[in-house]
Amino acid sequence: MNWRRWLPFQALSGWQPRDLNGDLVAGLTLAAIAIPEQMATARLGGFAPEVGFFAFVAGSVAFALFGANRHLSAGADPTITPLFAGSLALLATSGSPHYLALAAMLALMVGLIVTLSGIFRLGWIADLLSVPVTTGFLAGIAVHIIVSQMPGLLGLPSESGETLRRVGEIAGNLHLTNPWSLGLGIGVFAIVLGAERISARIPGALIGMVLATLAVAVFGLRDRGVEVLGALPNGLPRAYLPEAGLDDVQALVPLALLIAIVVMVQTAATSRSFVPQQGDPDVNRDFVGVGAGSIAAGLFGAFAVNASPPRTAIVSQSGGRSQLSGLIAAPSCWRLVPLAAACSPMFRRPPLPAS
Repeated sequence: MNWRRWLPFQALSGWQPRDLNGDLVAGLTLAAIAIPEQMATARLGGFAPEVGFFAFVAGSVAFALFGANRHLSAGADPTITPLFAGSLALLATSGSPHYLALAAMLALMVGLIVTLSGIFRLGWIADLLSVPVTTGFLAGIAVHIIVSQMPGLLGLPSESGETLRRVGEIAGNLHLTNPWSLGLGIGVFAIVLGAERISARIPGALIGMVLATLAVAVFGLRDRGVEVLGALPNGLPRAYLPEAGLDDVQALVPLALLIAIVVMVQTAATSRSFVPQQGDPDVNRDFVGVGAGSIAAGLFGAFAVNASPPRTAIVSQSGGRSQLSGLIAAPSCWRLVPLAAACSPMFRRPPLPAS
């Protein structure tokens, strides 16, 4: 085994000063995309919005340290979040301290499994799931995401329970739709879609969020029923081991194995889709990078992370040259959020658990 291939910062090897411009543009574009996405993903799992940013910062920094792919973006991902959130809700009340501790412990377990799979060169595991199975799984997750986000778009109370029951309750409450919330949602969607059609370098998500925030502030839409995110805490939390007992760990083992397999499948697919200009993709090294991201996220009280094909595509298309783009995106994202969080209408905090 060539020990040099396991040295940190492999994704920055060969970097030259002339690459800075491309990495800077890609990093800022990635941050613009990550702001609304990470908040939405956290809310999807029943977490406070800032937890999504903890996961993004942990995933980005850890992958830059230990990953190999120059473009891959790791962070909170809507593919796995509803999968483990639904299972964790059977073990603890969503949003409770026990729920958060279980999510952090699950992140540590998933990260350990994925990291060891990379170290022992088990990248072939990603080929076990067929394309039809993977496609069906992702289609189901997409339906779940749409249904869970519809109340926020329409300005309706959040629903819980099975997907079909949620659809029925949303349909029955359509007459209560807040036109201001709906207008903001459609406007942001149109901006993002239009910017994407014009150029991948245009930060449509950031533009949409800023304009929506200004609309709320200028027209006083909070008084018209538009719920806002509110203030977010500043700074990262301290690293700590989640408080989970042996029984909790045993209950999480099957779920950790399932999530780890999904993470490996998506990481391998992303790594192979965005191959460096020279050389073959190092899937096993990328497993180590994404696994380390989950371990770091768990230590900071967040949840498991995953490789993101859309964000990786954004980095590639906007001119990213190395993982420096991810290292630029992480602090940029964290700095940009407080500017809009106080009156951002894009996502609401999950309800607090009953005392």
